[in-house]
Amino acid sequence: MPESYQHDFETDYGKNLPVFESEEAAKIYFYEQRKENLSLLEDIYAELGLPLTFSPKSLIELEEVYFDFFKENKFRDFQLTVADLEECMSIYFGEVAVIHLDHAAWAVKEYSFTENAYVSGIQCGRTVTYFSNLFENHFLSAKDASEQKIYEMYQKYERKSKKLGPN
Repeated sequence: MPESYQHDFETDYGKNLPVFESEEAAKIYFYEQRKENLSLLEDIYAELGLPLTFSPKSLIELEEVYFDFFKENKFRDFQLTVADLEECMSIYFGEVAVIHLDHAAWAVKEYSFTENAYVSGIQCGRTVTYFSNLFENHFLSAKDASEQKIYEMYQKYERKSKKLGPN
């Protein structure tokens, strides 16, 4: 990839990130955003009559719910976009990882290519995955819930955390 193209991509990406006066302000924003996404997902699960358990195995059900929304055309019923649900799934995934894995934590960092723009993600050891939507267009990467792609991703984090040893 040509260097100028890479720089343009990084600069353009940074223009779409939220800007804050301090890292502390960014941390508060991302914390509130996580709370809102989890609250929305809790409302969806309550409407569906499902418990939201935050267990690793609940990631399998989460993926089933996601594909059920497509099969049953529930996005309009819940006044959601695909991206809305995927963002909720991303935050839920992160919460499950942070709750159950010794070396997983939420991370907020200033984006290197744009001053005062911040990103958030999951840190596991020295590796950090920053995202706004970890499962963007998930329906393109998995044909249905039977592949358990989200739970498989969790298992990768789990293996990494175990390699790092006890906290």
